[in-house]
Amino acid sequence: MQPFSFEQLCWRLGFKPNFKDSQTKGRYGEWLAARYLKSIGYRLLFKNWRSFRDRRFEIDLICFDKEILVFAEVKTRSENSLVTGYGSMTRRKRNALERSFKSFLNESSQNYSFYRFDLVEVDLCSKSYAEPKIYHHENIAIFR
Repeated sequence: MQPFSFEQLCWRLGFKPNFKDSQTKGRYGEWLAARYLKSIGYRLLFKNWRSFRDRRFEIDLICFDKEILVFAEVKTRSENSLVTGYGSMTRRKRNALERSFKSFLNESSQNYSFYRFDLVEVDLCSKSYAEPKIYHHENIAIFR
């Protein structure tokens, strides 16, 4: 089991981060997404995996859903954003993700027969007492 950072401990106790800082908001969204995926039975392998060959290739979460390897991209947004997390998946972003996924598969010592891409949207509410909304889009067509 991975140790908690002070930041994650505060989140577990119910303290919410400053949503004006986009990096903290992104880490909070990834933390919420990982908790959500674990709660529905996924087994988390990596958070923020980066390629050894090219550090630009990054994957937010890599999990197992039973025997299927799942690459998960997390999009954290304010609830009143003009574009949804799903809508922000441009062709350029999809191509970058596909290169990252292929890099992981090439660098891994294991041979994964089954894998898919999921998108987890985290909508953060502006009111401090409101819970964030999580939308899980499974098996998005990205691989050729």
